[in-house]
Formats: sequence, structure tokens, C-alpha cells
Amino acid sequence: MRYHPDKLGAGITENDKKIWLKVQEAYETLSDPIKRRKYDSSLPFDERIPEKGSWTSETFFEVFGKSFNHNSMWSKKKPCPSFGDATTPLNEVKAFYKFWDNFESWREFS
Repeated sequence: MRYHPDKLGAGITENDKKIWLKVQEAYETLSDPIKRRKYDSSLPFDERIPEKGSWTSETFFEVFGKSFNHNSMWSKKKPCPSFGDATTPLNEVKAFYKFWDNFESWREFS
């Protein structure tokens, strides 16, 4: 196909223009760290925690570990300590609780 300057944009509809503007706006939002953070903060937040009886002593660390890992995405401080398991050394357990007791989120709640 040859380039014809007089036909550039021929066939573009108003709907095509609206879609292009939405794509451009999304790109501008997602490529700007401040706008991206504000956008990410507006997404629905899953604040559920495992309900009593939804785990056993065998699944406790897996079930709650997933919950903490999910919420770690909002942490200002990285890396977040692992929830661990039944064999985690006491100093790591204490570091885990200290981290979450002082948790700081970058999420905006405006």
C-alpha cells in the first residue's frame, strides 16, 4: 500500500477517536509514577482475612501467608518479611511482627 497524504486518517470514525483518546489517557496515567500510584490506590481493595475455621493446623501458614503476601503490595518498605512456617526462627518471627505492627502503606485513601 502506498502512502497518500490526502487519505491519511480516511475512514477514522468518531468512535475511533474516542478510543484513541482513552488509550492515550491510560498511557499517560500508567507511565507517570504519581498518577499510577493514585490510580492503583483507587482500585478495589480485598481486605478479607481468613475466617475462623477456614484453616487447619496443617494449612495455617499457607492460608495466612497468602493474606500477608497479598497486602504487602501496599507497603512503603520493601522487601516485606515472609510469614514463615512452624520452623521459622524466633528472631524472624519477631521481625515479622515488628514490621506489621509498624506497617506503612503507600496507598492513598483520599
